[in-house]
Amino acid sequence: MRRYFVFVLLFAFLILIYFAGLALAGKIKGTVKVKGLRSPDNILVYLTKAPSGSMDLSKTNFVMDQRNLEFRPHVLPVLVGSTVRFPNNDQVDHNIFSMSRTKGFNLGSYKPGDSKAVLFDKPGIVELRCDVHAEMAAYILVMKNPYFAVTDKKGNFQIPDPNYLQQAGLGDLTDLAPGKYIVKTWHEKLKTQKKAAAVSEDGDVTVQLNLKRGVPGVLYK
Repeated sequence: MRRYFVFVLLFAFLILIYFAGLALAGKIKGTVKVKGLRSPDNILVYLTKAPSGSMDLSKTNFVMDQRNLEFRPHVLPVLVGSTVRFPNNDQVDHNIFSMSRTKGFNLGSYKPGDSKAVLFDKPGIVELRCDVHAEMAAYILVMKNPYFAVTDKKGNFQIPDPNYLQQAGLGDLTDLAPGKYIVKTWHEKLKTQKKAAAVSEDGDVTVQLNLKRGVPGVLYK
C-alpha cells in the first residue's frame, strides 16, 4: 500500500512538471525590414492579445530622460498603471507636455537636475513634446500586456524581451504559453502591420515583418 502511494505521488509530480513545461513554451523572435527609413530601430512589436495576469507594478522603473536636447529613449512602451519619471539631465530648462487623447498633461518648466513623474492609466499612444525646444519629440506607448519589444538598430526583436523587462523591474515574467498570437507593429512613420504567429510546445518561433512608410494605426481598437 505504501509503495502504491509513493508511485501515485511520483506520477502526479511528473504530470505537474510536464504541464508546467507546456505552459512556458517560448518566445516570438524576428526581424523587421523597412523601406523609407535609414534604420529599422525604435519600432514597437507587440501582441494584441496575451495573458496579462496580475502585474505588480510597484517595482517598475520607467524613465524618459532628457539629455542633449533629446528625449531618451525615443520610444518607451510601458504598462497601463505605470508611473514614468522625467528627469532633466540637460544643462537647460525643459517643459514636457502632451496633447494626446490617451494622456494630456503639462509638467511646466523645470530646471536641470529636477525630475517629475506622470501616471499612465489608459492604453494608447502618448506623443511627448517640449514647449521650450520644438525639435524634441518622443512617444510613450501604454500597453495592455507585457508582451512587447522595441527593435534594435538591425531590426531584431524578441517577445518577451528579458533585458527590457529586467530594467523595468519585471524580470519574473515568463515565456509565452503555446498558442496562436497576433503580432502587430507601431512606428510614427510606418504603416502598421499584423501577422499571425503560433508558439508550439517545442519552443521559440521566428517571424519576419516588412514595413513601408505611411500613416500608422492605433495600438488597440
